[in-house]
Amino acid sequence: MKRIVCMVLTIAMLFTVTVFAQNENTIQYLPSEQDYDYGNDFVYIARDKQTNEIIPLAVGPFDGYSYAYLPSDRAFNVTKETVEVTFTDLDEWARSDMYIRAMTARGIFSGYEDGTFKKDKELTRAEMAVVFAKLFRVPKSQSVSCFEDIPQNHWAKEYIMALLDEGVFAEDRFFHPDALVTREQLVTMTFRMLENMGMMDMQETDTAFSQYKDLEKVSDYAKSAYKALLNQNYYLMPEIVEHDFEDISDDELYLHPQNTVTRLECCTYLYDFIRDFFINNAPAIRREEAPDIEIPVLDGSTSTYQITENIYRMFYNNFEKAPGFPKAHSKTTNAYKRLIDGKADMIFVPDAGEDVLKYAEEKGVTLKFIPIANEALIFFTGTKNPVNNITTEQLYNIYVENAITNWKQIGGTDAALAAYCRNEDSGSHAQMENFILNGKEINENIAKERTSIIMSSILTDVDDYNKKNEGSYAMGYSLYYYYQNNQMLLGPVDLKLLCINGIAPTEETIANGTYPYTTNYYAVIRDGENNPKIDAFAALMQGEFGDTIAKLSGLGVIQ
Repeated sequence: MKRIVCMVLTIAMLFTVTVFAQNENTIQYLPSEQDYDYGNDFVYIARDKQTNEIIPLAVGPFDGYSYAYLPSDRAFNVTKETVEVTFTDLDEWARSDMYIRAMTARGIFSGYEDGTFKKDKELTRAEMAVVFAKLFRVPKSQSVSCFEDIPQNHWAKEYIMALLDEGVFAEDRFFHPDALVTREQLVTMTFRMLENMGMMDMQETDTAFSQYKDLEKVSDYAKSAYKALLNQNYYLMPEIVEHDFEDISDDELYLHPQNTVTRLECCTYLYDFIRDFFINNAPAIRREEAPDIEIPVLDGSTSTYQITENIYRMFYNNFEKAPGFPKAHSKTTNAYKRLIDGKADMIFVPDAGEDVLKYAEEKGVTLKFIPIANEALIFFTGTKNPVNNITTEQLYNIYVENAITNWKQIGGTDAALAAYCRNEDSGSHAQMENFILNGKEINENIAKERTSIIMSSILTDVDDYNKKNEGSYAMGYSLYYYYQNNQMLLGPVDLKLLCINGIAPTEETIANGTYPYTTNYYAVIRDGENNPKIDAFAALMQGEFGDTIAKLSGLGVIQ
């Protein structure tokens, strides 16, 4: 027997509204004053106080706020309830059964008269139509059925026609209401509903589709749905095959698109969908404790993107949706040029290269450099390489003259030395100009054969070379804190840092300036413009706020 116990927490306050004009619905939010215990049978739900209807597409508390997707034609007062749901065939402590309770409490699913849920029972297309209509609160349609196998008195006819009106189903001769739903059909329904709601960003991203080993088995009609939802990080029930527990880069994911969907699998899918829906779409909310100042237009190098992220995180909940939040930095040289051209107000970068300083002079712009964190140019090689130290003169001979091509020339074993470099518009190349190149260029043989375009790839390029060329060792360069942070993100790479002129790069030697290639990260603005907004934010970055941002970003703070 199913038991529902409601503990009602009435909150008479208005949600704040963000409107999506396509269907005049909104994501609305309110602060959550109470946490809920999700480790037992209790489920959080939201109910419209005016109509007493449960709001299926709602979640909370989530990062201090509860959210619901609701019509925008009126303000809502809500009650928040915790509901206990039990079925005779569910394990009280099974995590998978939590998904069933969550969807049942929302009124999306229901149990059977004998008190069971039957979680392994497969769903039909008609049942799935009812589930979807309830989740998105699509009003029943009185339209005449266009399907020969859906008579006017069919139990799901009003739901099926409602979803046809929404574009989730296409008009056809037959609907096949008793056919079992497949995963790719469920994914396609989700995509079409979100597209109709105006909540699908069709912009391509760098999603690693190659990890999905059976994506080619997805039917043609469903491929765009899978790719669009994966682009927006919706969880599509993949089976994960791990080859190395500590390294996720070689994980294999299988979608099994033609598998039929059980009631449990559908509950799991919808549980994750609801959370992903609000993560993707919940509006930015300015934090009460945020500084009373406007964020200017920010940009910078790849290595400083976390600074911009953390600034917005300090100002907003759901900071990715904040107005003006950049999805990426333009890289060092482009960021400097955008600042000089007036397209950015402040950039976070290492020292400028020669080309940037020349460009600023041509444009008649003076740059003001505000140091906010330590940084350093570092060099690395494989851990098995017996060489631990290198000098500035040797680095010049390697990268400019291409005169050192074997490690025995600098005290190592008889092993080939393969030097990797970065592209010229990178921040680390600018540091090479400052410390190593002495006005010259990277040797054309090195630049032609071993240039790593992406900042993180120089680490993996050097590591891959060492693995594929036993007895030889590659070397490369990067920025210290970016190197340290990416070591954790990339997983195990068999690399070590080289000492320079006998001094190892460490937080201590970089902070006190004894490491030879010590530099700074700067907040850079155009000087002499008397812009109160930019000047106020520059002052903010020079104080305790800037120190906090640098620490959060994994960078060394100026002493």
